[in-house]
Parts: sequence; C-alpha cells; structure tokens
Amino acid sequence: MSNKIFFLLLIVIIVSSCKKELELPTWDVDLIFPIANTKIDIYNIVNDSSITLEEDNNSLVSLVFEQDLISLDIDSFININEIVGETSTKLDSLKFSRIVIRDTTTLGNLLNDLPFGTTLFPNGSSTTIPYLQSIISNDTVIIDASDYFETMTLTSGDLSLTIRNDFPTDLSNISFTLVNSINQNILGTFTYPLIPSNTLQTQTVSIAGQTIDKDILAILNNVDVNESNGNVTIDYQDAIKTKLVLENIKIFEATAYFPDQEISQKLQEHVFDLKGAQIHEIGIKEGSVSIYAISTIQDTGRIVFNIPSLKKNGIEFTTENIVPPTTNGQFSQFDFNFDEYILDLTGEENRIGGDTINTIYTEFFSYIDSTGELVTLNQSDSFYYYTEFNIIPEYAKGYLGRDTIEFGLESIELNQFNNILSGDIDFESVELNVFIENFVGANGQLTFFDLNSENTEDGTIVDIGIDENIGNNIINNNYLIDAATLSNNSLPIISSLNNIKTDANLLLDILPNQINYSGEFILNNQNIIDFNQFIYLDNIVNSNINIKLPLSIIANRIILKDTIEINNTNNLEFNKLYLKILNGFPLSAVSNLVSLDENKILIDSIINDYIVPSAIIVDNLVSQKSETTLEISNLQISDVSYLVFTTELSTSNINDFVDIYSDYNLEVILSGEIIQTLGQ
Repeated sequence: MSNKIFFLLLIVIIVSSCKKELELPTWDVDLIFPIANTKIDIYNIVNDSSITLEEDNNSLVSLVFEQDLISLDIDSFININEIVGETSTKLDSLKFSRIVIRDTTTLGNLLNDLPFGTTLFPNGSSTTIPYLQSIISNDTVIIDASDYFETMTLTSGDLSLTIRNDFPTDLSNISFTLVNSINQNILGTFTYPLIPSNTLQTQTVSIAGQTIDKDILAILNNVDVNESNGNVTIDYQDAIKTKLVLENIKIFEATAYFPDQEISQKLQEHVFDLKGAQIHEIGIKEGSVSIYAISTIQDTGRIVFNIPSLKKNGIEFTTENIVPPTTNGQFSQFDFNFDEYILDLTGEENRIGGDTINTIYTEFFSYIDSTGELVTLNQSDSFYYYTEFNIIPEYAKGYLGRDTIEFGLESIELNQFNNILSGDIDFESVELNVFIENFVGANGQLTFFDLNSENTEDGTIVDIGIDENIGNNIINNNYLIDAATLSNNSLPIISSLNNIKTDANLLLDILPNQINYSGEFILNNQNIIDFNQFIYLDNIVNSNINIKLPLSIIANRIILKDTIEINNTNNLEFNKLYLKILNGFPLSAVSNLVSLDENKILIDSIINDYIVPSAIIVDNLVSQKSETTLEISNLQISDVSYLVFTTELSTSNINDFVDIYSDYNLEVILSGEIIQTLGQ
C-alpha cells in the first residue's frame, strides 16, 4: 500500500514541474428565449363582470350570473314640484298711521289780545264774565303736518275736529274751517252752537278724493263767550283745546314718512296633487323652497315666511328677509335648503275638521320697514310674491295610491360568450331564478310581458318557460307581491321576497348575447286604502335575474379566440421558433395561429387545424395536461406585432358530460432559439 502512495506523489511532482500556459476553450450554446404566451381558462370562456364562481362540496365550479332587472324610483309615486301662494298686495291696502294734531288757546292769551283784558280780568280774581260776542273772529293759524307727510291724495279718509272748552263759562256760535294751503280747497267746515264749560264736542267729515298738503289752514271764523253764571275764578291757564284727527286713510298717492307697518298676512293651507296618493308625512332627502318677491314700493320691504309643519330636529322652519325696491322689474329670490327636514302634511295644527292629507300649512307676512325719509308712493305700487317647492323625498308615509309603472322593452347585455365564435355547448343543468324583493309598505303585482334570451348574431330568440314553483307559464302570470313592514314603525325595513324558478337550458343553448324583458308593476293592485303604508327612496322594488350553470358540459366545436401581443423589444434574431400548447381542459382542441402586423393586418397563417389532444383524465378529473410542441419555420418574428390563436374545443364523446374545474386552462407559449458563443 505504501508503494502505491509513493508512486502517486511522484506523478504529481513530475506534472507540476512540466506545467505550461493553458488556452481558454470556446463553445456555442443554444438559448431558448420566450416571445409571447397566453392562458385561456374559464374566465375566457365566460367574460362578464356579473359572473361569480361557486364551488360545491366536490369543488365542481358553477358559473353564477346575476343582473338587476327592475329598479323603481320613488319619483314614480311621490313628487312635489309646485308653485304656491301667489299673492299681490297693492298700496290701496296699506295702512297709514292715524294723524293727530293738537292746539291750545289759553284764557290768558285771549285776554292779552283784548284791550284792557288783563286789567279788567286779573289772573286769580273772582268776577262775572259778561257776554263777549265774536271774541275770536277770522283767526287763521297754520297746522303743520310736515312731520307726517308732504302731500297726500286720498281715496278715502276721515277728518275729525274735537273742541274742548275748559273756560269757566260756556262757548257758543263756534265756526271752524280747514283749508288746504296750496289749492285753497276747503277740507271741512265745523259748527258748534254751544259747548258748555268743561265739556268737549267732536264732528267728523269725509275727505275722500281730497289732496292734503303739509300746511293746513285752520280758520276760526267765530267764537262767542257766554255770560258766566255769577262770579267765576279767572285762571289764565284755562284753555280752549282743539284736536285734529286724520284717520281711516287710503292713499291714491302720497309723499310721506310711511311708518313701519304690516302690508299683508296670508295664513293658508296648500294642497299638493300627489296623483292618488294620500300622504301624511314626508322625510325630505333633498329639498328647497324658493321665494320670489318683487316690490315697486320705494321703501324697504320685509317678508316673514313660516312653515310650522316643516321641522328639523323638532325646530319649525321660519325665515325673515329684506326685499329692496325692484330695479328694472327684477325679482328678489330667496332660497332655503330643506335637506333632512320632516314635512307634516296633515294641515294646520288643531284645524277645524281634524287632520287632512297632502296639505302643507304656511304663514306669510309682508311689511314696510320705514327708511325715515320722505317716500313717494301711489296706488299702482304693489308687493308681489310666490313660493316654489322642489322636494325629493327620502320616505313617505300614508296611502301610496294605486299606480302602474311600466318597464321595457329593455335588454341586458350578456358578455359570457364573447369569446365563443361558433359551435355548441350543452350544460347538464341550468337553474334560473328571478327574485322580486319589495321594500315598499304596500302590496303590488308584477307581470312580465316579455322575458327571453336572444342571439342577435343569428336572430334566435327563446322565451322563458314554466315557473317550477307554481307550474304556470312565467310570461303574463300576475305575481302578487306582499307589502314590506317596519320594525316598530321605524327602520330597518323587513322586505318581502318572491322567487320565480325555471330550467334555463333552452335559454342558453342558443349562446345568447342579451336578455330581453318588459312588464309592469302595479302598486296597491288590490286598491285597499291603508294609511299605514310607507316608501323609502333607497329601497323600492328590486328584481334581479340569477342564472346558475354547473360546469358539467358537452361541447362540440366551441371556438375560443385570443390575441397575443409579441414581446421582442430587444430585436433578437431567432434560429428556430417553437409553439408549445398545454391543454388542461378535458376537451380536445383543433387549433389555428395567424400573424398580424402592427396595424393588425394579416401576414401569414402559421398553423392550420392542428389537433391538440385532451388533457389526461382519471376518474373524470384532469390528472395531467397534454403537451404539444411544434417547430415553426414560416414566421419572421421581426415583422410580427400580434398573433391570433383560435381553437375549437370538443368533448371526446358528444353524449358524455365532462366537469370543468377552476384550475383548468389551455396555455400557449411561443419561444425562440438563439445561438450564443461563449468564451470569445
């Protein structure tokens, strides 16, 4: 053993001592580079956003298609878009404040004007007053009304004169005239034959049609002082007092200081036409009221608008706004938001006759707010307004009325078979359900006049069949819909549900691309008036169609198609091209491949009707994909931008159903061989 070890060491030493420079080797290698690939699975067969996949306990896939058919809008039942409360108030309905002008003539002033008057009748003395005829004669004074007006022309009005005699003796033969200062028209003449001491008398005349200026001439034509009854005490403060009152005024035209005043008030109920519905309460989702007002009165206008039956968080709606004089006939507009308010439609609180329906109670007040300046108004000046309601309900309570809502003819587009160009497919079983869910607190009736599937490519139409639940034809059958209910008269809604069930194999055999339907829904079809009904905006009557297809099928030349974009950004040149097809379906395939340029114009056909075997099946399950690899010689990849792969799928036995599972697919891979020299 030791001799062998020695011999090996000797060889190593000899080789080491003879070492010389080595040359690097070179060789060519073949590299396979991927160019394009695609994978077709059940999502390609059924390409629709409304499709979901379900698996049973054995993992068999079912396609479940669901689509809304009917969705009714609350606006079909309840709609409040109305103009109410048009009111015009003219100046002749305005009130002008009662004007009172007072004047006093004392005994002392009167004696001062008489020769030796104060000497004969000293203040505080006790003496007998003799009869004094015409002690006052043609005495004119100016009554100044400028604190009230500049000038007024009246359609009606009363002028009254009150004279109080506080002298210690009677007055007689009193004559008093009021004259307008500018046109000298006599406004009124007043005569008092006798006014006993410490009494007063009033006389009133109409001044309708008169024009009154701020300066009124008061002419005291005559006053006689009767002899006193013996000695009386002379008190210079005793007086004759006059009171001039202008009242009950209606103005044709005036330049005046108009006082703050209420022009009008309108307390009223408005009845809405709700097309047979009898509603006592509405919850407002979105709403507004707009007040349009116009005032030709050259003073500041003000409006107060109240809706006691409209509340938010228990607080009544009220608003107050200033209305300026109009400019060029333009309206002032005031908008108010009613979102989330609750509207009571039972009319005025404690109304005579009790509660009503469809009725809103409003209060409207209009005012003039004085500017404190002279303003000229005439009888044609007016204040006009109206109110516009726009309400989108969140809910309504009360009797909803009988209403018929028609729908259709409408179509639902089916994209499930977009990738199937021709051929036949047979599902072992297809279950179709139409669910009708009612969220309205009233019964109804639903009738389909049309419900069919259609292949618009070949014009084939198949009507829906028999309802398995009742044994009747679905079309033209009147389905009675029960009312929904509330929990303790509040949300949530407990809906009612109806189900129509049928076998839909015939509907899908034609590979439809749309479903057509029409019909009508009748609310309160039994016409029983019930004020406990309700309807909510977000939940009305919904109907949807549900189709369940377990993927146990017989397929005969079902053609699938996919377009593949070429990925050769590195501009590689390939020595050879290979097409690999991995079939994971339990279906055989006849495949074709063509090339397109960047404008998707055909360049060449690459493979024609190439048969790809089915996947290997064990116990009705795919155990292994079939693999097919083809060498492609007639393809210049530099000219190609797209490849279009088409394949026909068929079951091996047209009488046996095969099951499709979610992981089944057919994969197409295009790759190329490039030669790379290493070691250079």
